[in-house]
Amino acid sequence: MKRIFVLVIMLLVGSGCSVRGGATGARTSVAKNLVRVQIASDPQLNRYEKNSHALVLCLYQLDDPESFTRLAQGSGGVPKLLECGRFDAAVLNARQVVVQPGQRLTEMRERLPGARYLGIATGYYSTGRRNVTALAAIPETGGESVLHIELGAQEIRQVRVE
Repeated sequence: MKRIFVLVIMLLVGSGCSVRGGATGARTSVAKNLVRVQIASDPQLNRYEKNSHALVLCLYQLDDPESFTRLAQGSGGVPKLLECGRFDAAVLNARQVVVQPGQRLTEMRERLPGARYLGIATGYYSTGRRNVTALAAIPETGGESVLHIELGAQEIRQVRVE
């Protein structure tokens, strides 16, 4: 009798953990606000002293681009952006990604409420006058957005959002 009681309790607890049911609505609402980040890097990525090297990339979700732009254009701003931290109240999220030479990478990110821009900062060895930061507006469609990042040997080649 005790074994039957334990078995019934286990069945009741197990049925409460079902994958189907109420959780699908939550999954659907998250799927509507995703950003798919597709990164393609040159085989000669971050070339320094005749060798290719991995590259640190920081991806920011922003509600206002002003502070990101100010840091990107300032003399000591890019190292601050490469910390991948919340340097301002406009930063809703920051994520660090390490990209290898010749790598193709896809990541799914949840678009946070209020996020209207994606900021990108890269840690190329030779910064100089090269394109090492980028800013892209996220469409207000409410569906999935795709961010394409093409990393060249010495700078960001292209960034576009669909």
